[in-house]
Amino acid sequence: MIRRQDIRETVYRYIAEQMNCSVQDLHAGETVFIEDDTKPEKYIKILSVEDTDIITLSSDVFPDGMRCLNGKSRDELYESNYVFGQTLHYVPDMNQMERLPFVEGYTFELVGADEIRKLYGIKGFDNSLSFDEDGNTSTCIALYAKKDNDIIALAGASYVNNELREVGIDVKKKFRGKKLASLLVRNLTVEILKQGKIPFYSASVTNIASQAVAIRSGYMPLWTDTFGVREI
Repeated sequence: MIRRQDIRETVYRYIAEQMNCSVQDLHAGETVFIEDDTKPEKYIKILSVEDTDIITLSSDVFPDGMRCLNGKSRDELYESNYVFGQTLHYVPDMNQMERLPFVEGYTFELVGADEIRKLYGIKGFDNSLSFDEDGNTSTCIALYAKKDNDIIALAGASYVNNELREVGIDVKKKFRGKKLASLLVRNLTVEILKQGKIPFYSASVTNIASQAVAIRSGYMPLWTDTFGVREI
C-alpha cells in the first residue's frame, strides 16, 4: 500500500531533479538559488513547496536574478517580472482514495498501454490523451465514459518516469457539470495507485474549473512552479 510519505518522497526526488537541486534543498525553509549551466540562455524557474522557494537560473542570468529576487517574499517572487505563468500540482489524499460508484446512463472502460492505440484519431481530449504524427503517445492508462457509443469524457495518465504518472481530464462541453470529471479522475487514480505507481494532477492558477476537479477528486496541493523560460 502506498503511503503518504512514499508519495512525498517520490515527488521530492522528481522536483529536485527538475530544479537541479538536492532533496535537502527542498526542506531548507528559505529561498535557495540554483545556477544551472545546462539550461538554455535566459532561463528562470521558480518552485515552491512547503515553506521553501527554489529559484533555478541559467548561468547568464544568475547574477541579475539573484540580485533582483534575493530577500523577496513568496508573494513578491510570483508577482515579479520573472514569472509569466504558474501551475499548481496536486497529489492524492490517501484518506479519500476509494473508488466512486459509476453513474447510470453511461458506459465506462479502462484501457491500458496495449489498448491505447485504438483511441488514435479521437478529437477533443488534448489534456488527457494526445498522439504524435506517428501515432505514439505518452498516455499509458485511460478511463473513459461513453454515451450512445460516443466517448464524451476521458481521464488519462501519461508516463513521467518509472514511479510517476501525470493525470489529465477532458469532458465534452455538453456533458460538463455532471461530475464525470471527478468520477473519472478519482477512479483512474485509485487504479494507478493499485498498480504501485504515484499519480499527480496539474492545473494552471487561472483554470479554476480544473482546480475544482482536483479537489473533488480527492487531491491536495503539494507544490507550485512557474513555466520556466522568459527573456529578462
